[in-house]
Amino acid sequence: MKLLMKFLSVFLLALIVTACSTEDTPEKVSEKFITAIYKGDTDTVMNLINFPKDDNNKGMDMTMLVKSKMQEAIQQGKKFADEHGGLDKVESAPAEYTNDEKTMAKVKTTVFFKDNTKKDESVLSVIKTDNKWMINLK
Repeated sequence: MKLLMKFLSVFLLALIVTACSTEDTPEKVSEKFITAIYKGDTDTVMNLINFPKDDNNKGMDMTMLVKSKMQEAIQQGKKFADEHGGLDKVESAPAEYTNDEKTMAKVKTTVFFKDNTKKDESVLSVIKTDNKWMINLK
C-alpha cells in the first residue's frame, strides 16, 4: 500500500510540474512553426499565425488567402527537407524583444537536416496576444 501511495505521489507531482511549465515562449513558437513547415503540417502552421480580429468580417478572407499562399511554401519546405533526409532539429537564438512591454519579439532560427545540411532561416516576428505567442506576419 505504501508503494502505491509513493507511486501516486510521484505521478501527481510530475503531472503538476508538467502542467505548470511553460512551453509558450517566442523561441518555442518559432521552432514549432519552422518544424511544421518542413514537416508539411499546414494546420499547425495556420494555428500559429496571428490573424488580428477584424470587425468587417475580412478575417476569414485573410485566413484563406494566407493559407493558400502558405500551402505552396509548406510544400516546398517539405520537399527540401525530404531531399536532405528529413528534418533533424530546429534551434532558435534567444528572442530579441522589440517593445518595452515584451509583447513583440524577433527570433532567428537555424534548421538542421539529417544529411548534415544546415539552413539559416530569416528572422521571425512573434507577438503575444491573449497571453499566447503567435507568428506575426505584419
